[in-house]
Amino acid sequence: MRFEIAGLRGYDLSMLAMPRGEHSLEEVGASESVAFVLLYGCVQVTRQRIGQPANFSLHATPRAPLFLINPGTYCVVARANTFGFRGCRRKAVAS
Repeated sequence: MRFEIAGLRGYDLSMLAMPRGEHSLEEVGASESVAFVLLYGCVQVTRQRIGQPANFSLHATPRAPLFLINPGTYCVVARANTFGFRGCRRKAVAS
């Protein structure tokens, strides 16, 4: 569950609250990035390529924030009750 906190030109900041076992999909496009900075809990992030099993798993914890910079679809699963922040940098806005 996400609650929008602030949105500036090209950036979004939201509060992240996920009970254990909840999952969501994150879509990261070209020239975009997503950051998870947690106050407590743990989230596991996996990415599956077409026709292949999920070949890696990343974890965000309060001691280790996680930044997703490669384009693709990621599955985010709360390994424990989680509370923190999710920041997103969107594509640059053409003037």
